[in-house]
Amino acid sequence: MSKKQSNSNTNGASNVTTNSTIGKNNEVTKIPPLDPKQAAIFNVKQQYKRLTGVAPVAQVSVNGEGEEQVIALLTRRIPFAELVRCACFPFSTKSQKLMPVIKSNASLYTQYEWVLGKISFASSGEQVAASSDSQIMSRKTAHFDFQIKPDKSNNKQVYLLLSLKQTQANTSLYDKGVFLHCMLKNQFKVLHFEFVLDAQAQIIIEKDSATYHLITSPNTKLYLC
Repeated sequence: MSKKQSNSNTNGASNVTTNSTIGKNNEVTKIPPLDPKQAAIFNVKQQYKRLTGVAPVAQVSVNGEGEEQVIALLTRRIPFAELVRCACFPFSTKSQKLMPVIKSNASLYTQYEWVLGKISFASSGEQVAASSDSQIMSRKTAHFDFQIKPDKSNNKQVYLLLSLKQTQANTSLYDKGVFLHCMLKNQFKVLHFEFVLDAQAQIIIEKDSATYHLITSPNTKLYLC
């Protein structure tokens, strides 16, 4: 087999539909299956390419402020893959640096929310409310229930209770907990429910906080990743 043919076979074997590749001396090496998040990342990239016909890259200008710049370069091209990583791993160091950039750039924000719609395994859209000042203290969807309850031992705090439906329970999606992305116009916040036990999880937040006002707004969209 020629060198050119060998390279062609190896590249072809990297496709997710193939579970083995031929190396030196015709040795067959099995490729481990993608985990759920890796598979979701691959799928959303392919969908984006089919929709746009181009490699997904965003352009953004950022001015660094404070002791540490959000992004070192004044002008930087942000690959689509980085938006996907932010959605899947929002608390990584790189993601934390990019989050303020996404929030301040309308184009990136729109792309990021599109990614969340594809990556998330469950979501909750805007809610019907009596007025824009109304607070939503609970949500019910086909895949999860979400409730906000007061902390009886501290009236300045509330519990955020997440109940995952049985069809979604006991999967590798929850090995590192779940991330709840809260999106409202150009605002967003990511909450990490780190420990999921028997499809239940909870965290505590301050009642007098931007997070509380965001999570109780009927116009906030929720995405679980």
